[in-house]
Amino acid sequence: MKFGIVANPKSGATSVARKEETLRKASQILGGNTVLAGLDTTSREEFLLCAKDLAEKVDVLIVAGGDGTFSDIINAVRSEVTLSYMPLGSGCALRYALDLPPQVSRVARQIRDGRLHALDLILCDESTKAFMASVGLEADILHRRETLQAGGVRGPHAYAMATFGSFLADLERTDMTISVDDRTFVVPGAVTAIVTKIAYYGYKMKIVPDAVFDDGHLHLLAINSGWGELVQSLATSFLDGNRFGRHEKGRRIRIAVAQPRHAQTDGNLYRQGTTFDFRVLPGALKMWY
Repeated sequence: MKFGIVANPKSGATSVARKEETLRKASQILGGNTVLAGLDTTSREEFLLCAKDLAEKVDVLIVAGGDGTFSDIINAVRSEVTLSYMPLGSGCALRYALDLPPQVSRVARQIRDGRLHALDLILCDESTKAFMASVGLEADILHRRETLQAGGVRGPHAYAMATFGSFLADLERTDMTISVDDRTFVVPGAVTAIVTKIAYYGYKMKIVPDAVFDDGHLHLLAINSGWGELVQSLATSFLDGNRFGRHEKGRRIRIAVAQPRHAQTDGNLYRQGTTFDFRVLPGALKMWY
C-alpha cells in the first residue's frame, strides 16, 4: 500500500516547519515510500493541483488539514480516489466523526493498519460535494471568524469569539420552507438549518447527534429558538448531544428562505441565495482508516 500525504500549509496555527517535522515522522510510520507534498504551495489553486497530481501516484491520498481542506479535496479529485485524513486544522469536526485519536502519530498508525470504508456525501445544488452544510447562522460565524483570523486570532478563541459575536448581535431570522423527501413544513423565524452526514461540529460539539456517516440519509436540524435555548443547545452539544430544534432525516432536502441567506459547506463559505437543494450520495466517499 503506497500512501501520499498532501498537507495544507495554511491549516491550523502551527508553522509550516513544525507541520513538516510532524508529518515527516508520520510518513516514517506509514512506510518509507510515503510521499509528502503540498507544504510549499502558495495558493489554493496550486494546492489542489498538487493534490490531484499526487492522487494519481498513490493508493491512498491522506489529506492533512482542516475540514475545509478535506472538502476542497473531495471536490477536486476523482470520485474513485481513496482518501484518508490527518487533522491539522482548528475545529476538525471530521476527526470526531471518524473517531480519530488526537496525536498525528497515532492517526498514522491507524491509517497504516486501516481498512476501506464507504461513507456517504451530500451533493449541494447538483454541483458541490460536502459532508456538512447549513443555511443561516454558521455562515455569519464563519465571516466573523475569518475577520478575526486576519487580525491574528486563531484556533478555538477565534471560533468562540465569532460565535458569541453572532449571538450578541441581532440574530438574522427568516422563514424557511423545508422539504424532506415528500414532506414539506415551514419553520418561522429560523436562525439556521443544518444538513449533515456527521453528528459533530468543530471542537467536539455534537450538534446533530443522530447523524450517521454511512446510513444513506441526510440529517436535518432546523432551529428557530431564542437566545436562551441557543446557548443551552450549545452547552448540551458538549455533553450528551443537542436535542433542541426540529430533527428530520431523508434522502433529499430542499430549503427555501424568505430573505437571501448565506450557506456554508464543511466550514467554507458557500454561496448566498434563497433556495438550496441537497441530496445524499450513498457510499460516494472511499475512506481508508
